[in-house]
Amino acid sequence: MEPLTIYLDVDGVVTTVGYQRQAGKDRLNPDQIARVAALVREFDAKVVVSSTWRVDDCRPTLVEAGLPENCFHPDWRTAILPTSRDAETGAMLPAEQSGRGDEITEHANRNHITYYLILDDVEVGPSHAGRHVRPMAEFGLGEAEGVLARSLLAGM
Repeated sequence: MEPLTIYLDVDGVVTTVGYQRQAGKDRLNPDQIARVAALVREFDAKVVVSSTWRVDDCRPTLVEAGLPENCFHPDWRTAILPTSRDAETGAMLPAEQSGRGDEITEHANRNHITYYLILDDVEVGPSHAGRHVRPMAEFGLGEAEGVLARSLLAGM
């Protein structure tokens, strides 16, 4: 059986505006990172960053925050498709407007990934139904989302 791949968004999943207001800009919530790390260890999963954080190499920051050092997929980030950029400026579109689901589909197809889970606070489309855990952006990944993730994985 192929290993589980977790497509990980950062903002609204392992950090929130509220947490960053308290802890500092671009700080990751250790409790939320621990929930992702637990899934990674429990399922021997590989992580692919699907967040806007992928523009720069965010892996050291994620490891420093608590993800296992060797957890990243060799192709560790989704591609930024043309539909995810502003046609006039070339700037990244906000997550709600980008084609996040299309980027995940493209990555999964290119890497022949069929066993995956998406942790993202924005809609990723019906083609990912049953594989998407969508925390509320204000609260990030909570205990209930961890239970849901395990439940979805048990049904795959």
